[in-house]
Amino acid sequence: MKIRQTDLFGILTLVGMTLTTTNSYGEADPVWLKSWNESAKSRPLILTPSGRITAEKEPGSPLIIHGRLLSPDGTSASGVVVHAYHRDNDGFEFGPGDRSLTTWKLQGWVKTDDDGRFEFQTIRPAPDHLGREGSHIHFTLDSANFGRQWATKIFFSDDLLVTEVQHRRSKEAGEFGGVREVRTVDNVQHINVNIRLKDKADF
Repeated sequence: MKIRQTDLFGILTLVGMTLTTTNSYGEADPVWLKSWNESAKSRPLILTPSGRITAEKEPGSPLIIHGRLLSPDGTSASGVVVHAYHRDNDGFEFGPGDRSLTTWKLQGWVKTDDDGRFEFQTIRPAPDHLGREGSHIHFTLDSANFGRQWATKIFFSDDLLVTEVQHRRSKEAGEFGGVREVRTVDNVQHINVNIRLKDKADF
């Protein structure tokens, strides 16, 4: 059976999505890790608590992510590098047709302030173009004290593709839930994201 390149990409991405949410330390999916390492090479030398994921003219509905990061003991986690990436307005991660297995098209880097806060300006991502899941945003963390970590993927509460199970689990997680309420002010959407660091690295 002949597998098209776009189908192969879908399979690899689906595997990577599964592995990056279930693997233990040292078991990062190599395809995903290659993209992350490539991204890290272009990380800005100077990071601030506020940054952009997309250019201002990127097609899509404007979105601002308001984040706060806490240490495992619940105190503010300052000076932690936060990386975020998501799909574009057409549901692709790697550009048109997702034909290139490189780093992500839309991504950004910030560093938390003294209160553990950070902010990203971007667009609201479209759902996966292959129909696997709703719109979401990926976060990874790089902490001097707790290493590199994956954080919970963030979904949107008004997305009809978010399942009842996802809503329930998010509610059980409270302020750290992965399904976030969306508010709109002057045609700009806003979400609040709270993340707690784990006590050790996982990639």
